[in-house]
Amino acid sequence: MVALGFVQLMVLEVTLALQPVVLLICGGMHPPSYTGQILATVAQDQGLSQLSEVVCVPGSLGVLSPFALRQTLENHLDSTVLASSTLEGVAPALVIWAFSAGCVGAAALATHWQRHRGSVLALFMVDGWGVPRDPGVPTYRLSHDAFTHGTSRWLGAGDLDFYAEPAVPHLTLWRQPQMVTGWATESGGQRQRLSAADFLCQRSQAAIHRYQARGQSFTIS
Repeated sequence: MVALGFVQLMVLEVTLALQPVVLLICGGMHPPSYTGQILATVAQDQGLSQLSEVVCVPGSLGVLSPFALRQTLENHLDSTVLASSTLEGVAPALVIWAFSAGCVGAAALATHWQRHRGSVLALFMVDGWGVPRDPGVPTYRLSHDAFTHGTSRWLGAGDLDFYAEPAVPHLTLWRQPQMVTGWATESGGQRQRLSAADFLCQRSQAAIHRYQARGQSFTIS
């Protein structure tokens, strides 16, 4: 008697469900008009403007509060098409650009979002001197001079950082990022010469593309 067996081969195709990406821009304690060139930077970068929905938080005392930032973000999401495109119970992925005092609330919001809501693809702290980084959040620091760059890293260097050379005034880094040139630096000592605007856009696009690559289909046999 011969027992005939068979092997059932099952191929399972899995597609990771990715949430929409929101670019959250948090100014500091300054007039809202100071964020105009940052918004122009996003609008002029076709890749970044197509990959994300932009939410801007005007500069005010509210940027110090992660709760206030979260409310602003969620109110915006509730009133846009993202409300219907977001999977039930899952928040969108965030890329955050924050400046000066805005880094206080943004860093705390990023930690909360990463742990309890959704993915934080990148947090850019522009002259966030004195604000520590959360090792669990992909972080990039931008500084208006080499001294701020060096001393900011005491509270946690970014995955990749930028500093202006020649140095510029603090507000210029946010108000005119296209005009600020400097160095992108890695932990191994490699450096790349580019503008602050290019650093923000290129690193943001890279973070979004890595996230989107996770959504590619794969098979298990």
